[in-house]
Amino acid sequence: MKQKGQTWTDHAGNEVPRYAISPVLRIEDQHAHKIAKAALNAEKYLKEVVDLTNTAHIAVYNAKVLDAKIKGRDKSPTDGMTIMAFDSSIQIKVTKPDNLTFDNTYTNLVKEKFDEYFDTFDTQNPEMDFIRKLIQDLLFSKGGNIDQGKVLRLRKFRDDLRRSKTRNHKAALFIEAVDIFDKALRTKPGSTGIYIDVKDDSGKMRRVALKYTDV
Repeated sequence: MKQKGQTWTDHAGNEVPRYAISPVLRIEDQHAHKIAKAALNAEKYLKEVVDLTNTAHIAVYNAKVLDAKIKGRDKSPTDGMTIMAFDSSIQIKVTKPDNLTFDNTYTNLVKEKFDEYFDTFDTQNPEMDFIRKLIQDLLFSKGGNIDQGKVLRLRKFRDDLRRSKTRNHKAALFIEAVDIFDKALRTKPGSTGIYIDVKDDSGKMRRVALKYTDV
């Protein structure tokens, strides 16, 4: 509560004559209210930045999914993104932590199912070599963290096979293996990062300070 007049109110609700309050406490009170007002304004506008960024992240993600003609994709993005102004004068980088991990109890089961699938192909098949490496990278990733981009590529390959009208026993093996892989994925909670760079009057890009330690 901002103090006014010749009578102030303390924390216990007692009325205290202004003349009885030391000049130090009066100055302290004045600055406390100024700082709190500025902080509340900063909180309000920072929340607006976060809300606008989240809205943009979802909108641009769905535009890219539509442009890529991918059907059945989740409406919410699971990975980060960079959003640019047309003239590159603004760059908003949204980061997501590596929050997918693989339940190791499934590793051997999934590996056996994928090996069963790959055994049906010629070892010199370039496409299968690519898919095999992709799966090995996912199953044996460093630190147990999963590359979400690789997961999306693996799922897209599975979905393409599932939609195919000429799929055979080989395709069924792969679809089953990826389905088991999906069951083994675990999601860890993480915080989204927002980094905004804008071009200043000198033509150089500078980072907008969104934390008080950056000012």
